[in-house]
Amino acid sequence: MSEYRIIIAGQLEFGSERVFNQVVEQYTHRMEHYYKNDILLKPEEFFKPEELTLDVPRTVVVGSERHWLNTLNLLERVVSFSMAGSLNLWRLSAGTILDHHVLEPHSDRTTVQLFNKGRQLVNQEDKEQEALAMMTKVVGRFERHAQAYERRGFVNLRLRNIDDAIYDYNKSLKINPSMPESHYGRGIAYSRKEMWEEAAADFEAVTKNSIPHQAIYWMAQVALGDTFLKLNQPAEALRVYNMFSKRKQRIASLDRYDRRVNNTFGKLLVTAGRAGDAIFAFERSLNGADDPKAPSTDEVNYEIGRAYEANGKIPKAIEHWKKAGDFPAAKDALKKSSVGA
Repeated sequence: MSEYRIIIAGQLEFGSERVFNQVVEQYTHRMEHYYKNDILLKPEEFFKPEELTLDVPRTVVVGSERHWLNTLNLLERVVSFSMAGSLNLWRLSAGTILDHHVLEPHSDRTTVQLFNKGRQLVNQEDKEQEALAMMTKVVGRFERHAQAYERRGFVNLRLRNIDDAIYDYNKSLKINPSMPESHYGRGIAYSRKEMWEEAAADFEAVTKNSIPHQAIYWMAQVALGDTFLKLNQPAEALRVYNMFSKRKQRIASLDRYDRRVNNTFGKLLVTAGRAGDAIFAFERSLNGADDPKAPSTDEVNYEIGRAYEANGKIPKAIEHWKKAGDFPAAKDALKKSSVGA
């Protein structure tokens, strides 16, 4: 029987003691009688009666396909009773994702319907005020709605209401301290206020509460590397950029970071005396997707020329400086190289 690496993370809110007790009773009964205890989450470890939640910090277990299907089916039943929250479940084999499920409430309860409608407004252009109003209505009806606070924080961040965004992310994380989206959003908000140490702590929390198969994990790594540079910690930035540059997970939404991150990574390698490694980083940068925040190909060619120069390969350096066109620093480098010759 094949065994798989299974990852489960998230939190569900049930809103009332009556519903919570009903869910725990049904969960325990079905686990023992329907599934013969072949369930990956034991109720006494993850149901929190003091908060009326099912709380699953990132949990990694090994189980069979039977364990996976039984647990998935039982949690699908559980989520139908929830008021708020979500669960992520992944099944992996040799590092490859075989299945990924996001379980969220979709009942006809008013709070659930309001949140789902408001979440659609969040991503619509020029609907920010409506989205804010809707999320405010949601938390007014159910104050432990961590996702509604996170989405309201996201809108406030987009509107540059930075202090309001931090307030919302704080509220979200007080309810669910393991929520990566709220840590990431608050980290960005702290960055806008140049509170770099606080931002770094949040970006690190994202990576502790997500997995490398999620885009947010790598978005936080990029932001963490940028933050380490602001904190004048180039060795830490180098470590993080190295992880991003050499990641095995290919996620389309991350392609826009490749040129900028690899260019910065290459420059750090040159400074660290690793010009040979820097050349490979710059080549990855040249192959990266175009992005408004990324350096031009001319600038990258100038930097790769510098790396070849530091590596003692002047002809190759000149070759790339010539490719850099009218980039001022490259033109200056070519003049100096001709004088030296």
